[in-house]
Amino acid sequence: MKESNTMNGRLVFRVLAALLLVAVAIGIGTTVYNTGVSAGLAEAAQQAAASGDPVPVNPYGYGYGAPYLHGPFGGGFGFFGIIFWILGVFLIIGLVRAAFGRGRWGGPGGGGGRHGMGEEWHRELHRREGRDGEQRAAGA
Repeated sequence: MKESNTMNGRLVFRVLAALLLVAVAIGIGTTVYNTGVSAGLAEAAQQAAASGDPVPVNPYGYGYGAPYLHGPFGGGFGFFGIIFWILGVFLIIGLVRAAFGRGRWGGPGGGGGRHGMGEEWHRELHRREGRDGEQRAAGA
């Protein structure tokens, strides 16, 4: 008899628990980093005020959102920067499909998919029914 490739509830729970643990660790790390940056900025501001140095002025911006932003579609690619967003969405969809056991063509493991699994299940039921019928006839 062939082994099934289905996921049980414990595996799904473990994967979700691991993802939650990673997310919590990232959240704690981000919070600690931001706290350190804030404390460093506050201390640098106090030292600058105490030394009497003049405050630096930000440069004048040229164009839309300059000098720090390159338009609404990102990274200096103009209108074609939106392609990276579209590719990112397709990448996320593909990763989710792969995580939940779907192949490239819709079924687990590719090719046959659900139709082949259904036929195999149907044949197995007929084999079991045939053995049960022979045992009933022999026992009666």
